[in-house]
Amino acid sequence: MSFPKRVLIAVTDYNGPFYPDGSKTGLFFNEAYEPFEIFSQAGFDVQFVSEDGKWGYDEHSLDPKFATAEQLEAQKNPQSQYNMVLDGILPASDIDASNYGVFFACGGHGTLFDFVDAPILGKIAADIYATGGIVSAVCHGPAIFASIKDAEGKPIVAGKTVTGFTAEGEKEMGLSESITKYGKKLVPEIAEEAGAIYHAPPTPFQDFTITDERIVTGANPASALTTAEKVVQLYNAIDAPTQSGATELR
Repeated sequence: MSFPKRVLIAVTDYNGPFYPDGSKTGLFFNEAYEPFEIFSQAGFDVQFVSEDGKWGYDEHSLDPKFATAEQLEAQKNPQSQYNMVLDGILPASDIDASNYGVFFACGGHGTLFDFVDAPILGKIAADIYATGGIVSAVCHGPAIFASIKDAEGKPIVAGKTVTGFTAEGEKEMGLSESITKYGKKLVPEIAEEAGAIYHAPPTPFQDFTITDERIVTGANPASALTTAEKVVQLYNAIDAPTQSGATELR
């Protein structure tokens, strides 16, 4: 099977209040930057997309505890390859799914606001998956699974094993009340409502990914790089008969 060596990185279009201190949530920086670097180094063309073409960073994600000095330097440099590609972000309505072999959904709590009802992004991901491509999501990115359904209206993750950010992690970050305040659902709840089998990492912030056939998920920001690496490995081995079944990759 041959399909385009192009990755569509989906980001949230919500960039508004969420945190108890009044700061905004949105795209979690390292969950876009690290996959972008991995895919680019592996020879993939990368296109960023959001449901309506808008985006903004989760303000907390630019804290040095969540990104290295080198990463933050690239984020601040308007001429970095990452920023030049991100500046070309498109609305989902401008995307032709047939041009992509991978759909990768980044996280950030903003996804809890828009990914759960993102019909255009969901249709794009479903079309990529239906033609043999890979669908991947990290941290809060699996919220997109509420929107990705096959031609019969069944979520593509039904019966699949996935991971994503944990309820315990929300408590440790002091964000459970914020999620309740804004009437949002937890990632495990979203996944299970889509018929998936949710598997939490051993600890909330441990690097942890799951590959179940052509669906690759990561649990948290620490898993962003590994999740992208697993996608590249799967893409390169897509014709191998050993790609069936769920495997945990820590």
